[in-house]
Amino acid sequence: MCLLITQTVNSPILDDDSLIDFYQYNPDGIGVMYEKNKRLIIKKLLPRSPIEIVDFYKSHIQGKACAFHLRMRTHGDIDISNCHPYEVLNESDHGIDMYLMHNGVLRSGNSKDTSKSDTYHFIQDHLKPLLVENPDYAFTDEFIRIVGNEIGNSNKFVLMDNLGRQSIVNENRGVFWQERWFSNTYAWTTPDELFRRHY
Repeated sequence: MCLLITQTVNSPILDDDSLIDFYQYNPDGIGVMYEKNKRLIIKKLLPRSPIEIVDFYKSHIQGKACAFHLRMRTHGDIDISNCHPYEVLNESDHGIDMYLMHNGVLRSGNSKDTSKSDTYHFIQDHLKPLLVENPDYAFTDEFIRIVGNEIGNSNKFVLMDNLGRQSIVNENRGVFWQERWFSNTYAWTTPDELFRRHY
């Protein structure tokens, strides 16, 4: 069911054991998104070993204000196209780059094309039509509330654009640890010192 994490540039460095733990729960892909010079940088990897997760973290995540996602497949193929984040809007067609990461299982499913994930289908059928004429709406309290009600408490979204704006849908259903937000406590070995929960 995946693990979705956001961090700031000041978040402490994650040790190798934590990263390997994330991988053992979520071995089906890793991706990161962050803004740099008004560009949305997207990196993805289908890891073949825990050390590849560690190397990816050190190269693309460590020290960055970003969101990153480790996948445990529930819908769709295990391939790079189903690694998060997913495109919502792109600059050439819509004047802005916007991508999304998801943790959970959406009731809308993926029956239209089972090679794609439920996240892909939700974006195409619901979010893209909602945001194509007004991308700014994604970063409003109203959007967060409406979409949160639609997807249910067990699902979380992080959206980011190339201006560095970020929205977390159902943020209060995740947890904070070491200056990071984690989407859940079941897809990693939750530390004993984790004390600030949002349920």
